[in-house]
Amino acid sequence: MKNIVTIAASSCILFFLSACSDDLLEKTPKDRLSPSTFYENEAQVKMGLIGIYNALQPSATPNHFYQFDFMSDNGYCQDAWQGSKEVGEWLTNASSWAPAAKWSQNYTIISRANAFMASLEAAPVGDDIKKQMTAEAKFLRAYAYSDLITYYGDVPLILAVQTLSEAYVARTPKSEVLTAILSDLDAAAAVLPDTYGGTDKGRATKGAALAYKAKVLLYNEKWTEAASAAKSVMDLAKYSLFPSYEGLFQEANENSAEVIFDIQYIKSTQSQPWPTSALSLSSWPTGNVTADLINSYYMTSGLPITAAASGYNAQDPFKNRDPRLAASVVLPGSQMGSAVFIPANDQVPCGARPRKYADLGAADINNTSLNTILMRYADIYLMRAEALIESGSTAQEVYDLINAVRARVNMPKIESVEGSGLNKAQLRAILRHERRVEFYNEGTRYADMLRWKDQSLVHDVYGYDKSKLSDPSNPAKWVFTQIRMETRTFDAAKGWLWPVPQADIQINKSLLPNNPGY
Repeated sequence: MKNIVTIAASSCILFFLSACSDDLLEKTPKDRLSPSTFYENEAQVKMGLIGIYNALQPSATPNHFYQFDFMSDNGYCQDAWQGSKEVGEWLTNASSWAPAAKWSQNYTIISRANAFMASLEAAPVGDDIKKQMTAEAKFLRAYAYSDLITYYGDVPLILAVQTLSEAYVARTPKSEVLTAILSDLDAAAAVLPDTYGGTDKGRATKGAALAYKAKVLLYNEKWTEAASAAKSVMDLAKYSLFPSYEGLFQEANENSAEVIFDIQYIKSTQSQPWPTSALSLSSWPTGNVTADLINSYYMTSGLPITAAASGYNAQDPFKNRDPRLAASVVLPGSQMGSAVFIPANDQVPCGARPRKYADLGAADINNTSLNTILMRYADIYLMRAEALIESGSTAQEVYDLINAVRARVNMPKIESVEGSGLNKAQLRAILRHERRVEFYNEGTRYADMLRWKDQSLVHDVYGYDKSKLSDPSNPAKWVFTQIRMETRTFDAAKGWLWPVPQADIQINKSLLPNNPGY
């Protein structure tokens, strides 16, 4: 584990050394591939490009998408070694695994993109191929930098392969990095195709570049620009909501019209990296769903369970609930594969497991090829709605965008329950609730917490008392009681940013000072 953490330096000193220009490093290796001898035809160039995409896969346990739900109020992982527990407890430090893993993965993407574009210039391939592959590399670089500024704020901006003498760079102000991200995304969107076919599915498209432009603008409170970028994705008329919310996350329905960008997996050849989601979410004592998340799903009437008129029964808690709850969570007494889920017989202490992405039907949970969706069309609707709300609009379009997402699961329109003529604060609350229940276990909730800076979302973890959910022969005897599983307290000294990893600071002192609280 320590080796993984210390390998990556933000300065790219340890990445792609063969691309540096110092004489010592110009020696052509005899025992492995080298950029100086590899990019000799289109097939090899494409392999180099795929190497950048390959770095999107989780490179360490705390980098898996579901771990970010465990860091949030949606979930909990009691196993400290997996790296998300201390983050959720606000106990992260500069030597923690999760910040180091995310930093390393993103700079791997960036360094590979820079090295690829440098090598592509002299490659004997057509100009059209160079233009498209450069656009893809820029998109991936922008993707990585967007993630970095969300978690770390100011980060080193590296847009070219460096010599060792150039490598000890300081952190660049976040605003300047944002400008570079937008430049890359605009350049990519101007070149990339709308769609791909065959084995090229999964490569970045114009829609993906525009969608991530909307996202990074939204995350940086550029409300008007974010709304416009989201609208540009809608105007492409290439995407739509998949009819079945539950089916969207099943392998049989991959590459649907809702998917804008994802990580593609192929069983045995390029399966999900260990630990697979099938293993972690269906077998490990990892995938805890908090009672708070379950409670947040409304009744089918559109009312929250706390409303007096909702009809909610605490001892029959899953009846008449938003269909996204049962589609997303293995609830006590529900079917889990071929068996009924009995919390008392299971390892997860909170008494409920994720269903979404658990791939419960996988024949081999160590060899699964379910794609991971990184951006989908429902997010475009909700990002545009949020951007409009935050820019001061309470127009009908805001209602229509949120209603469209609700309609897929037959949840009532805002006007039918919450009413019309709502103000900014009311619409913001509706939007934030909708994001939570729509994107549970897709790795977005923790980032939403960071950007919203809402301290109320950092609170103790509650789950079900499993001892009272123990009789499989007579669930009617079950008693649903919620108990505290973990204490979480927001650390105002650290605020909402992660630390620059200590291992990188030891290599490059120019990264100091670290973020506040570290």
